[in-house]
Amino acid sequence: MKTPTRREIEALPREALHVARNATKADVYKLEWPPASGEFAVLKDMKSRPAWFRLGAGRWFLLREYRALRTLSGIQGVPRALARPDADCILMEWRAGTPIMEWKMGEVPADSLETIAQIIAQSHARGVIHGDLHRSNVLLTPDGEVTLIDWATAGVFKNRRGAFKGFTFEEWKTLDIRAVAKLKARHAPESVSESEKEALLNGSKIYRLVRTAGFKIRKLFGHQRTKSPEFAAARYKRFVERAEEESGESA
Repeated sequence: MKTPTRREIEALPREALHVARNATKADVYKLEWPPASGEFAVLKDMKSRPAWFRLGAGRWFLLREYRALRTLSGIQGVPRALARPDADCILMEWRAGTPIMEWKMGEVPADSLETIAQIIAQSHARGVIHGDLHRSNVLLTPDGEVTLIDWATAGVFKNRRGAFKGFTFEEWKTLDIRAVAKLKARHAPESVSESEKEALLNGSKIYRLVRTAGFKIRKLFGHQRTKSPEFAAARYKRFVERAEEESGESA
């Protein structure tokens, strides 16, 4: 099917899934595509954002996400890239599910958490880093189907990497693994592997640098919810240690 134009997309009925809360976020809509097919797509649109952001970073984020989705085509749990009608929007497959942010602690099945880990591992095998994996970006259906969304900050690395890109890839890969470990620690801490535990407790060199700087910035503006960068890591450590103790007692 040919790439739809913006005029064709805007002529279709749509449902707002997410209206941008600030000047740097895309508006997200659900619409039927192709028309009258019974199938649905998600439109991420930067058209309404201020020109100072849209013409630079906005288009760059959309292009990064579209490129990542195309690179990951065929991986179960990643939406298919459908079209890029213009520089200010992308169209992708709609997938059912509720963000696991809305699931209570311990409700997410261990099998679904392992599926998240497998999707991330498959992505890394293709040279793609998610870069922003958290509870709002993981959709889960009641029957356990998992979808990872919001690949706007994804990095796509070629197979042949120099020393610097190779180092960067490994560092950001560790951040993805740590994000998976955090999800497991919240819902099924007994499922955290040794490598995930290492990433959870220590992160990566880049992570430790960014974590400290980010904490100080958020504290300055009154947005910090934890007492220190180490406080959150210690909380997840307790989740894992408690699970290990319970496992030892039941053995």
